[in-house]
Amino acid sequence: MFSSYNPFTRNVYNDAVIISFMDTFTSLLAGFTIFAILGSLATELDVDISVVAKSGPGLAFISYPDAISKFQWVPQLFAVLFFGMLFTLGVGSATSLTGGIITIICDQYPHFGRWQVTLVVCIAGFCSGLIYVTPGGQFMLTLVDHFGANFVIYVMAIVEVAAVAWVYGLTNFCRDVEFMLGIKLGFYWKFCWGFFIPIGLSTILIYSFVESHELTHNGAKFPAVAIACGWSLAAIALLLIPCWAMHGIASRKAPTLWGKIKESFQPTNDWGPKSIKTRQEWILFKQNYDTLPSD
Repeated sequence: MFSSYNPFTRNVYNDAVIISFMDTFTSLLAGFTIFAILGSLATELDVDISVVAKSGPGLAFISYPDAISKFQWVPQLFAVLFFGMLFTLGVGSATSLTGGIITIICDQYPHFGRWQVTLVVCIAGFCSGLIYVTPGGQFMLTLVDHFGANFVIYVMAIVEVAAVAWVYGLTNFCRDVEFMLGIKLGFYWKFCWGFFIPIGLSTILIYSFVESHELTHNGAKFPAVAIACGWSLAAIALLLIPCWAMHGIASRKAPTLWGKIKESFQPTNDWGPKSIKTRQEWILFKQNYDTLPSD
């Protein structure tokens, strides 16, 4: 969603490299810091690290604050820095999530004022989030996180990467990137998009299903009705893929069903850059690109 606001010739190649490096470095730094502190706390209490290391929200709001409170030097400062960091991460995540919804509504209904859409979306999000601060909120958070934001994200990512690499085609995609940036993409990117990412994510998804256990929260099992609601939530999210696929097929102009299916896998006539000048340059670039000998 954010990339749609970039200039057409924005160097997304550098952005991808920088973001990937910073994300990996931040994860490693956080892991080293957190588990070093938890290991020190476990040693001090003479217990196994599994006792002090809690998964999920308990790690951020129970285990880590407990470790910070035992610092000998200015624990108050580290506590403020830690929860300030959590607040910043929360605001950043909320901004990106609500921004996606707001952008979709504003693009679909441009006569709505952006501030009005923002106000309605934020109020709706605030009201729906109040359930997570109730006494049973952590149970609901665990349920929604497992069924609404766990394996569903893997499925969406696999479908998205497969659609770009295997349906639109790596050659077409790499050609478009070359047109925008003026550089040729190497084998590494083609290998990742075409094979490593879809196969790797599929492997992780299958492994998570094989190794999955009965869903619990603090040792308490979820009732059958809660599990049923969770699977219903996951089904609503996953059914969007075949529903929009059928919509795309039905909206094609071919007279037969097989023709509609074949046409749905082809770019539409208005596919390409929005700017007329850029679009003409892109069409000419495609024609010249197709006539060049392959490497």
